[in-house]
Amino acid sequence: MRRDFLEITPEAAGIPSAAVAAFIDRLHEKTLPMHSLLLLKGDKIAAEAYWRPFSRDFRHRMYSTSKSFVSVAIGILVGDGKISLDDRVADFFPDYQARHAPVHPYVAMTTVRDLLKMTTCFNAADYAGYPDWTGAFFQLPAGHLPGRSFRYDTLATVMLCMLVRRVSGVEFMALLQTRLFDPAGMSPNLQCIQSPCGHDWGGSGVLCTTRDLAKFAYVCMHGGRWDGEQLVPEAYINAATARQVDNTLTNADPESQHGYGYQFWRTRWGFACRGMGSQLAVCVPEHDLILLTTADTQALACGDGLIYDALDSLILRSMCRSPLPEAPAAYGALQAKLAALSLRTVEGAMESPCRAAIDGRTFLLDENSMKMKYVRFTFSGDEGTLAYENATGAHELRFGFGRQVRQVFPETHYYGRTMMQPGNRGYDCHASAAWARDDSLLLYVYATDEYFGTLRMNFVFADDTVTVQAEKFAERFFDEYQGFTSGRAVARALP
Repeated sequence: MRRDFLEITPEAAGIPSAAVAAFIDRLHEKTLPMHSLLLLKGDKIAAEAYWRPFSRDFRHRMYSTSKSFVSVAIGILVGDGKISLDDRVADFFPDYQARHAPVHPYVAMTTVRDLLKMTTCFNAADYAGYPDWTGAFFQLPAGHLPGRSFRYDTLATVMLCMLVRRVSGVEFMALLQTRLFDPAGMSPNLQCIQSPCGHDWGGSGVLCTTRDLAKFAYVCMHGGRWDGEQLVPEAYINAATARQVDNTLTNADPESQHGYGYQFWRTRWGFACRGMGSQLAVCVPEHDLILLTTADTQALACGDGLIYDALDSLILRSMCRSPLPEAPAAYGALQAKLAALSLRTVEGAMESPCRAAIDGRTFLLDENSMKMKYVRFTFSGDEGTLAYENATGAHELRFGFGRQVRQVFPETHYYGRTMMQPGNRGYDCHASAAWARDDSLLLYVYATDEYFGTLRMNFVFADDTVTVQAEKFAERFFDEYQGFTSGRAVARALP
């Protein structure tokens, strides 16, 4: 059985190499912090790119793209005859019904199909604060009939995960490993971030490679089949990727208003698996094309939309339905571009007249919400160090000018493999800086671990003072690095 995709030139897939190069340039122009990109035409890879330090073997956090994996696990159980989409969810959890009696009638009538469509009965579902997320489903106040209106609700996916566990006796990832991942030659022992109760968190936690995601999306776009073997029922896949509910009112982003299936998003070309930060598998059935990306675009308002627009204008509009003549020069230029890709750094000047004046000086800060007491910069060549003290102690962050410096972020209380529980280790991260003006130093930190996020800091120097602004774009961490403060140098004045 075929275990992996063959690799071909873009031209063999009907795509000009120059179009792929232009696509990558467009993402760079739009300042997207990309991690990987893969174009799959049929069962062949037409282009594949990784921005260092990311690589083909890196198991990337897929965030809400994980929801589509959970949907496929449900589809397998439907095919096995173990559940029906019209089954009532509460009936699988009699112990919870007894514990939280009386159960609201709207909760009691919620079906598996309602969970898949994100048409639950809750006006808001802030389940994260509950020690038992399954219990939250039976305790949250119900606000309307289920099955009618779409509202993005990760608690629905939590319950689908628990449903797989109740029916099959194993976590959804273990079910998929034997029924889908292994037959399709995906990575062995794929893992998932855990919920506080110790179960696979299918709402956001799948960790896999870009090629793993490509194989998953390929199966979904080809009727649940891999190499002639029916791994997921075709009827279920067709329904799951179709428009099951309208979602116009609940999304301001036009790219999110094409409808929703069973934990799959509809798009202008077909359907997609979508995760926070532009973890994407965009399936275009008309062209038998799948675009896969991993990234961390949380700091941008419309990262997915920028990628979609570039796909439309630069790839799809230049495609031919038959192979193009080979273009060795354009293909060679594309390969050179791909080989040079690395995680983007802060744009700006590498030097400033201010640098020598602040090197080694300590700035005592005003009382502030970040509980930051002082900052001190030291510089050596194309690298610098920010020393500071906050509520968790004295720390240092190293950064590069025109390059990333890899290190471990100096906070150890952020979540680990289990949500809501400290991991007792710092996240891998990369940091770079640049001078936006002679008096303004920008420092960006990218968390590049099992959790992704961006921390941006700006330090503005004038006379013997510094003003600090910090913003974070991350889910449930970097929280203490948000705010403003000013401070004054301890010793000699700045020029």
